[in-house]
Amino acid sequence: MASIEDLLRRIGPALTTDLIAEMAKDGVSPDAARQRIARADDFTIKRLAGLRFPHNARFLYLDDQFGDKTYWQAMERVFREHGKSYWGAIAGLKARGGICPRHLFDGVCGGPAARSRQLSPQRIFDRLSAIHLLEEFHDDATNETYVKFRPHEYRTDPIAQIRARMVAENVVLHGMKEWFRRTGFGSFDKVRVRGDGEAPVVSSVTWDLSAPSYARPLVAPSGKGLKPGFIVCDVNLRDVLSEDSVATFVRKHDLASAPANVAPIMPFLVADGFSSKAWGLARSRGILATTTSHLFGEDVAKALRDLISLLTDTGATASVNPDHVERVLNSLTRIEGAANNLRGALFEIIVGSLVKDVEGGYLRAGEKWKDYETGRSAETDVLLDKPDNKGVLVIECKAKIPGARVTLEEATKWRDDRVPLLHKILRRESRIAGKPFTFELWTNGPIDPEALKYLKAYPPSPDYAVAWSYG
Repeated sequence: MASIEDLLRRIGPALTTDLIAEMAKDGVSPDAARQRIARADDFTIKRLAGLRFPHNARFLYLDDQFGDKTYWQAMERVFREHGKSYWGAIAGLKARGGICPRHLFDGVCGGPAARSRQLSPQRIFDRLSAIHLLEEFHDDATNETYVKFRPHEYRTDPIAQIRARMVAENVVLHGMKEWFRRTGFGSFDKVRVRGDGEAPVVSSVTWDLSAPSYARPLVAPSGKGLKPGFIVCDVNLRDVLSEDSVATFVRKHDLASAPANVAPIMPFLVADGFSSKAWGLARSRGILATTTSHLFGEDVAKALRDLISLLTDTGATASVNPDHVERVLNSLTRIEGAANNLRGALFEIIVGSLVKDVEGGYLRAGEKWKDYETGRSAETDVLLDKPDNKGVLVIECKAKIPGARVTLEEATKWRDDRVPLLHKILRRESRIAGKPFTFELWTNGPIDPEALKYLKAYPPSPDYAVAWSYG
């Protein structure tokens, strides 16, 4: 008869209920199997602490199995069958590239924030962190906190790619927002989008977009008139979504719709593409799954992919074709509200490419910096470390719509606040410390005469140079 150690060698890490089932094949009764497990040598047989499963089952493994690929695969299999809250968080994070900003984890996880007998996103994160599956870390370059998989067996996308994809997704979300508002499908002034003020939460579950809806199939009569239903939407532009990715969204919608007093919720899921099984699952479960090409046309869908590539590769290649940028912008501005969301990002791309081509050196774009003495932070739109110790160029980019200009308030904030704060922070960075600094303000529009007068009259600093460019 095989020992517990032999069983774990053969089938891999497993729940005690699975081990009991394996021993039953050899004629061992459930009670006898449980006793054998209870008497197992704790030095050889390890029990996962902090997590329990149905029927008081425990996750068992051998000491030399901990943390390898088989261990995490077994863990995922157990979560999928017996710990859906944990599996939803794992599958959701995988669908986002294995990493996401901490403030978006609630939506990625998909759990309700406050509901009895359900694990909250915070509790899920705490428990998965305790078993060394997830971790939280602060990225100094972006001054942002992220959640990612801890084991090396899990792939995680580069942060630059995550940030670029979020910009493109934000374009889609604002396009969806305008469509919901214009059609009256969502209440005009109550459409919430992630990152824009109050979080889009419906039934204590966080989404990328939400809005009350008075569309007839969603409303119900109440003592105070009509009670609205809700529309919710998630957008994920990372590759083709898998069946597991859609399954997490289905589960998320099921959790939101579960309470008896919750009004109907109509779910939208937008992606660059879906696998055939993912598409079939969405249709069978009533999810309104669609692609960017179906929503906006293939030209716009391609432009969104190009935008992600542009924003991801700017720092690495710093070689941008302005005509290509113009084509991307022209395509994306077909989406209502896209121009305002894109103008700044694409202007920074062009400025960064231009100064890199002219000056050479190492380009860094869109980074956040923190002054640990005061706790204040500031962002550099474009930072160029010039070659041959020629100095550091820091550019503040102000992209303006036609007819708009840099105001006195903007110029004052930049010159009187941002420049000295950034100089204080950057002069202590080991890679650029001791080099001469130049701070410049670049805008594609004019500078207000009062602002220009203010900048020219500002006393020069002995520690750094200041300049501006406009028009």
